[in-house]
Amino acid sequence: MLTGQAVERVLSASGWEGERRNPAKLWATTWRRDDAHAWIQGDGPVEVEFTLWYREVEDERPDPDTCIDELYDLASAELPRVATQLESGVLGAHIEAVDEDLTDGADYIDHIAWRIADKVLLAGVKHDDTDAPVQLVVVMRGYGTGEQDDAGEWL
Repeated sequence: MLTGQAVERVLSASGWEGERRNPAKLWATTWRRDDAHAWIQGDGPVEVEFTLWYREVEDERPDPDTCIDELYDLASAELPRVATQLESGVLGAHIEAVDEDLTDGADYIDHIAWRIADKVLLAGVKHDDTDAPVQLVVVMRGYGTGEQDDAGEWL
């Protein structure tokens, strides 16, 4: 199970700078390292989302509707490079490609996902709404429906 405090220790040891934005949490929820950003979301089992690439739609062109497909294409073109880095990196020997939908209901423009033990590792392109940037993200979260039984196991 991913916990906020465990993720905080790993990010801190890896040179990420934490910012405490939610005083209700015992760990920093937002992080930055160079041009990358990370967010720890949730309480018990958490999800960690790393934003590797983002483009503000309105910053790219005066008319966002004319450039959105171009931004999707640019982000999607980066996705195979990120996947190759993940598959050839430290986690490469532990991740397993599977034929099931691992998006947990999230709407990605394009994505690649793997299982790693009881977790999901997903790299994807997303655009949450018309005002949000187009982003290339890597997400690590627990595998399951989001519900746990009394013993803390995923259902």
